[in-house]
Amino acid sequence: MNQIEVNQSNNCSFNLPKATVLLIKRDPFQRLGLCKILSQQNSLTIHDCADSFTGLRLAQRYQPDVIILDLEFLVASDFELNEQLKEQSSQSKLIVCGQQLERETVLKVYSISAGYYLEDGDISKLLLAIANTYEGSIYVHPKTSKLLSTNLLLPVSSSRLDSLAPKELDALKHLIAGKDYQEIGQSMCISSHTVRNYISGIVKKLGLKNRTQAVVVAVCGGLLAEAQ
Repeated sequence: MNQIEVNQSNNCSFNLPKATVLLIKRDPFQRLGLCKILSQQNSLTIHDCADSFTGLRLAQRYQPDVIILDLEFLVASDFELNEQLKEQSSQSKLIVCGQQLERETVLKVYSISAGYYLEDGDISKLLLAIANTYEGSIYVHPKTSKLLSTNLLLPVSSSRLDSLAPKELDALKHLIAGKDYQEIGQSMCISSHTVRNYISGIVKKLGLKNRTQAVVVAVCGGLLAEAQ
């Protein structure tokens, strides 16, 4: 099978980049099926495993460009697994794949700057997700776009940010600049665990549900200009 050229709805097309992909997925039949399809793309180098422990080791060993992670693993770790993967392979970009379309789950996935491939059997969407993720964009599956836009369009007031402590504001500025917890911690000379506590406190003080909403509030409140 030759390399697939994926056609998008706007009649543009793209070729898959030359990339290393790590697939961490539990179901052996589905995992091996995906591996077979992805391995047939000439530009992709595929590694795979069926558990998160092995996935962390492979991430450290191969430093993949893109990691495709089973949603079940991420949820089971209370979303800590993405931080662990970042520690092992800081440059890897993450795609989460799963069947669920629950609002909170999807929002949490995007809040960790991961793409979300809804497993609907359309392999072209997965290839599109890989290409977009490799280029630095967050892949938004068509079925999740309305859910995200509804959640992110919040009526906000910059005065809500006045309740935050100076260090919380500093952490928030780093967050909207695109830094992960480890990078924020290095910039502020604190641990990534402390950063996580700051962000959790921010979400609670602002009466929000997740850090995605906190970023929206910060941007609408003018913090983006200060962060740049």
